[in-house]
Amino acid sequence: MNTIIEKASWRKAVPFTVFFVAMYFLINNTAFGVAGLLQITDGANILDFEFGYMAAEALDMLIALGEQGRNFYLTRIIPIDFPFPFSYMLCYVGWIGLLLRHIAPKGYMKYLLLVPITAMLFDWIENIAVIVMLKSYPSLPKWAIMTASTSGILKMTCIIASVAAIGALLLVFFIKRKKKENTY
Repeated sequence: MNTIIEKASWRKAVPFTVFFVAMYFLINNTAFGVAGLLQITDGANILDFEFGYMAAEALDMLIALGEQGRNFYLTRIIPIDFPFPFSYMLCYVGWIGLLLRHIAPKGYMKYLLLVPITAMLFDWIENIAVIVMLKSYPSLPKWAIMTASTSGILKMTCIIASVAAIGALLLVFFIKRKKKENTY
C-alpha cells in the first residue's frame, strides 16, 4: 500500500478516471449495455442495481427480463461488468493514493486503499452468482441469490465508502493547501 501511495500521481489518476468514465458510459448508456437492455425489456432492469433482494424478488426480476433480456444480460452486460469494477477500482485507488500522498503518506489511512479493491472483489463475486442464476433459470439456487444479494450490498457499501473517502480527503487536501497559502 505504501508503494501505491508513493507511485500515485496526476499522470495516473487522470487516465484511470477517464477509463472509469468510459466504462461507466459503455455499461450504462450504449445499445449493448443497460440502455439496450431497457429497450428490449420495456424497462426491466438488472439485479446489480438492487440493494439486496430475496429469492422471490430475484425471480420476479428475471421473469420481467424475459428470455431475450436474460440472454442479453448474460452475453452483453455481464462481459462488460467484469472490467467495469476494475475501472472504478483503479480510479478510486488512484485518487485515494494521490490524496494520501499529499496529506498523510504514512499511517493507518493507507488502509483506505483496500476499500475500492474490496468493492471490485464483491462486484466480481456478485457477477459470478448472477451468471449462475441466469444459467440455472427458472430454478435459482438459494446460495446464488444470497451470494449475489449480499455481495451487491457489500459492493455498494464499499463504493459509497470509497467516494466518501475521496470527498473527505479532497476536503482535507484543500484545507491544508489553504492553510499553507495563508502562512506565506
